[in-house]
Amino acid sequence: MPAASEPIYFRPPNRGPACSTLRSARLRERRFAMGYEERSEPPEYTQLADEARVLLLREEATDLALARARALRHVVDRCPIALEPDALLLGGEDPFFFNLLLPALQADRHSRRGPELGTPDARRLREAGVYYAACFEGHITPGLDDVLSQGIRGLLWRIEDRESAEGRRPDSDPEKLRFWMACRESCEAVLAYARRYAEAARGAGRETEAAILQRVPEHPARTLHEALQAYWIVYCLVTLEMGGCCPGGGLGLGRPDQFLYPYYRADLGAGRLTRDEALELLELFLLSFRHVDYYTGHQIFTPGSHGSLGGVTPAGAEASNELTELLMEASLRIAMPAPYLSVRLHRGAPERAWEAAASYIAGGLGFPVVNDEVLIPAFLRHGRSLEDARDYICSCCYENTIPGREAFHPNGCYLNLPLVLELALNEGRSLLTGEQLGASTPPPESLVTFDDVLQAFERQLSYVAEALVELVNMVDASHCEGRRYPLMSCFMDACLERGQDVCSGGALYNLTGCIVSGLPNVVNSLAALRQAVFRAGRVSLAQLREALASNFDGHEDLRRELLSAPKWGNGDGRVDDLATFVSEALYERFAHRANARGGRWQLALYSFVANHGLGAVVGASADGRPAGESLTRNLNPTWGTDRDGPTSVLRSLSSIDFTQFPDGTSLDLVFDPGPLATAAGRRKFAGFLKGFVDLGVMQMQISMVDTQTLLDARENPAKYPHLMVKVAGYSARFIDLPAQEQDELMGRTVQRLGS
Repeated sequence: MPAASEPIYFRPPNRGPACSTLRSARLRERRFAMGYEERSEPPEYTQLADEARVLLLREEATDLALARARALRHVVDRCPIALEPDALLLGGEDPFFFNLLLPALQADRHSRRGPELGTPDARRLREAGVYYAACFEGHITPGLDDVLSQGIRGLLWRIEDRESAEGRRPDSDPEKLRFWMACRESCEAVLAYARRYAEAARGAGRETEAAILQRVPEHPARTLHEALQAYWIVYCLVTLEMGGCCPGGGLGLGRPDQFLYPYYRADLGAGRLTRDEALELLELFLLSFRHVDYYTGHQIFTPGSHGSLGGVTPAGAEASNELTELLMEASLRIAMPAPYLSVRLHRGAPERAWEAAASYIAGGLGFPVVNDEVLIPAFLRHGRSLEDARDYICSCCYENTIPGREAFHPNGCYLNLPLVLELALNEGRSLLTGEQLGASTPPPESLVTFDDVLQAFERQLSYVAEALVELVNMVDASHCEGRRYPLMSCFMDACLERGQDVCSGGALYNLTGCIVSGLPNVVNSLAALRQAVFRAGRVSLAQLREALASNFDGHEDLRRELLSAPKWGNGDGRVDDLATFVSEALYERFAHRANARGGRWQLALYSFVANHGLGAVVGASADGRPAGESLTRNLNPTWGTDRDGPTSVLRSLSSIDFTQFPDGTSLDLVFDPGPLATAAGRRKFAGFLKGFVDLGVMQMQISMVDTQTLLDARENPAKYPHLMVKVAGYSARFIDLPAQEQDELMGRTVQRLGS
């Protein structure tokens, strides 16, 4: 850690950028503005993308991995090379570059088979919105930092060793040999791309950049500048290989404060670099990622690239260091919505690490805070080694993974949990359409005890889980059979040794994620139902079902009673016990599942922005929510129902055993930033962060803004060009958000710490 005499950097939220140099300020201005430009894809890019698609389809008959490698090389050899002013790290300057292989991805064997997969029943449940399935790309974190220590040349030696050993075997496997050949051709494409940029830099008189690209990524990096350049150019090409950010959600960045730290210390020790020069380098590095997301509908918000800071090392020691704080400072100074840098916290962290985390979070970027005391046991429970579990990161929005060792497909599916409860109360039928979707559970008049209701819910959950797993495993099998990423596989630890692509199960760990959405609605619905029907006896369950079917028309008094029932988010044991029940029921139905790659299923508890679409197909619910209204987002308290402060919210969440949900969870909070403007206020906030860790909550994201500011920003957007908020899995300017998302932000309770 830095010396105690060195101040911890803090910048109050929503002030805009304060870049450390004019160079990074100019680049930041251009990179931020590009999201608002009206640009169309140049014809030469469209033609090149189509050529790559045709080439891939022609080569697929020979080998899928070789087809992908040769399509990559075709693009690398022919893509335009542009040198952007002020961009010190070269590669991918034109945002259209990243999607040049998207048409090839959308035409490959897996994509062609997708629509026909699944049984009729499984597809019917998907079409009705009981679940969304199946999404498989991205949110993965290859160990791209391997290129820093090995260089591409080192990877090629490893590949050639494996090819040579296999070739000498009398029963050599031709498929493995073709895989290693594809990996070798992909690595050679990286070198070709670097050479093209080196030549362009030399022709433009940019000798420093040219000299660095002559060395890296071919050879191991020696300096921080070389390390950043090597990492960035490989990141560009792995993103290109998988079709860009649009299908995949972006690649995770790993733990940059860990893998970059040796280069930073060596540069300082040798006098090659000052702290201020390193800060500029890191600002320019973080600004590079703005280009990656240009094609997506939310590209003005974020590319989804995500790294983690702090925590513990694989050996269990304190991981935070001088570079941890320098990366935090660079991130606050550029004040961009992305890339995200989440903060890992643990009980044994030194006081300075808590204060640095508090200052960074209070700076208002909204990036995640994650809990080592939960995530490490969660990974151990789900089959990782202790050293790997300690090396986890938060990879994109809220998804957690082990860099370079996992293909975990966290977005395999979304499960609409409130619709499962609706089926339980309505004999398996949709309230909105009357269609029989679930199992034939008993009618309401036969559910004479609250335990009967819980059993009907569990039966519907079992029925839906069976159909969901069957469908997603079919898609997974298609993915194994019909898609390959040989360049990415070079940076997944087990793939080269096994001679097996990451898409087909070559990674050390192979997981499938199920995102469970709407848990707060289900918990509040069960609590209200238990109160009104089985404790107060206000109505029968059949009468409640009638009120829900009518969307509370003529039942306004009952709706008020349901709304006034105890709600989750106040540390109330009368409600929190139901969160325990629901989360345990979920875990029991998925923990034993295996996927098509020989790995296991794991669960997440959040919704991202799917709470809107999922809510649209759910009828009125017993928590008082009208039919079609959005579900409560993530694990947040329903709007206006948390009344006892942020620590009580954490207490409610602590009723869930989060070690059952390594795929990710999220709590979104809004804090009044005023009290955190002082060092004393931030020390108090550090105490709240310690409570978050001690209570065993997995993850949270915090926006720093008060309600009055949000109201004024909606009416007078020009006054608030820098107002940053956390929306779902991404940060954004408040004034860029659609009205629906602005409402969601303004509906959250503004939290303040007690005296």
